[in-house]
Amino acid sequence: MYLTGCKQDAVMRGGTSNTFVHPFFIPVTAGLGVRFHAGVGHPHTAVRLHAKYVQLGFEQLAEIDKGFDPSLKVHAFLYVTTSSLHGRWFNLFRVYFMKACIVLDAAELRFIPETGRPSGLTEDVHERLAMLTQVIYFEHYLFLAVDGLEPKMTAWIEEFRHELQVRIHSLAPRDVDRRGRRKPTHTCLRSVR
Repeated sequence: MYLTGCKQDAVMRGGTSNTFVHPFFIPVTAGLGVRFHAGVGHPHTAVRLHAKYVQLGFEQLAEIDKGFDPSLKVHAFLYVTTSSLHGRWFNLFRVYFMKACIVLDAAELRFIPETGRPSGLTEDVHERLAMLTQVIYFEHYLFLAVDGLEPKMTAWIEEFRHELQVRIHSLAPRDVDRRGRRKPTHTCLRSVR
């Protein structure tokens, strides 16, 4: 998951002020950290810590679900989706992935705006593009690796590809064909008097 620089710093420092990042991300990141920590010598302590952080995370998730910020909802749902994929909990993965798709559809979040010019590539725009790309990736992952259900939930996100005008630039010199051979040149010979 891509977060802007200030949000990443807030997560790493455990900032729960909700100034840069929602407090949800702090306990769930700590919970994942407990799972990944290689030096946990006391498994009972690790289980208790993990359960504590997961419970705090799901309490925050319930608050997010009641709120009205679609971007925050999708980020939180994708975080749970990623965590459940790591744990191979595919039912939980499917539930939160579908929730993320429903929120994206209701908020009509797209890669490019429907009217006007696209904005410049700022960190916030990069975060939104990464989020949309992850949603497409996860649906295709489900199709290819988990249950074989045809990807339909993200088809409306991908529609932008058909609307963009794209020019293909060839890197080959103009006098070389596709096979790398020189094209015959036609020259006009002038007679010299």
